[in-house]
Amino acid sequence: MTVAFLFELISLFTAIFCYKDLKATKMVFFIPFLLLTCIIEFIGYLSILYAVREQNYWIYNVFTTCEFTFYAYLFMHNFKLPFLRKVASYFIPLIIVFSITNFIFLQGTDHFHTYTILFGSFFIVLFCCCYFYEWILPEQINQNLLKQPFFWVCVGLLLFYLGSVIINALFEYLRSSDMVEEGKHIYGLINRSLIVVLYSSFSISFILCRNNRKISLSPS
Repeated sequence: MTVAFLFELISLFTAIFCYKDLKATKMVFFIPFLLLTCIIEFIGYLSILYAVREQNYWIYNVFTTCEFTFYAYLFMHNFKLPFLRKVASYFIPLIIVFSITNFIFLQGTDHFHTYTILFGSFFIVLFCCCYFYEWILPEQINQNLLKQPFFWVCVGLLLFYLGSVIINALFEYLRSSDMVEEGKHIYGLINRSLIVVLYSSFSISFILCRNNRKISLSPS
């Protein structure tokens, strides 16, 4: 079991443990999403463990599109400005169309879809920045942002996708014939570190949902 997979499991179990506190919010959809994430990662781990020759890029390519769709759905329900909610809703069919186009005409089935990653990552980073912008508006400025569960989701997403943009932009170079092994090591190390940050942030957000609910239920 890898460290990254361990943190994904921890995030999943934390979400399940906090189910009663998540079920009244859209955050509850993290449970099936994280379950799917762990299944995909486990399949990838088995393919490496048993040296499966067939490329499994297509599994990650499909899942990546699901990831972007899920995150956009969360932003759509957490944005306060109607314009931003509309942009997030338009992004969902856009990323699906882009992914299908990339699948058919550009990178195909035998390559990791770095174009889709770069395209989707740009919008997720943009959405994170827009979310932070909303919280510096006059009507929100007096609220404690650190106690907002979705703030920590955004922190994780921002750091993860900023890092992903960099390593995926260099993906083909890192896999070049001159530095195949070193490239794989660098890519894997950075990617695992980003995954730890991402799923740790998710876990914090679930715990905050639990704490916030306890405070709201406590007698005044």
